[in-house]
Amino acid sequence: MNRLVLASHGGLAEGARDSIEMITGDVSKLSVISLERDDTEQIIDRTEALLRTFDSADTVYILTDMLGSSVTNQMIELHGNHSAITVITGMNLPLILELVLCDYSPREEELEEMINRGREGIQNTEVLMRAATQQEEGDDLL
Repeated sequence: MNRLVLASHGGLAEGARDSIEMITGDVSKLSVISLERDDTEQIIDRTEALLRTFDSADTVYILTDMLGSSVTNQMIELHGNHSAITVITGMNLPLILELVLCDYSPREEELEEMINRGREGIQNTEVLMRAATQQEEGDDLL
């Protein structure tokens, strides 16, 4: 089974899990690790404890909030001890949703396609609307 660990600063990961639950109704594959302002326990220790609860046959994806962040850096460090996990940074709902709904472990190429679709979902709607308006105006000329 695919297991997803959403790791972030503050409540971002928890909010993403809540949103996925609203969409799918099922968050059994999702776990959340958050780094709070006054945390004294290392996030890496909590993640290690969480990983021990998973089945050894599970495929584990850790999605973090931001490249270069302390959370991401600790998850990359953790990856050095657990080669079976995949760390993906820059989590967003489209990517999380795809991984939650995926009932198999995607190959590296498929995973990259999922990541790219997540990136494509980040758009400036003003630019999109302007392009749509220009398209409509062009259609009116025909």
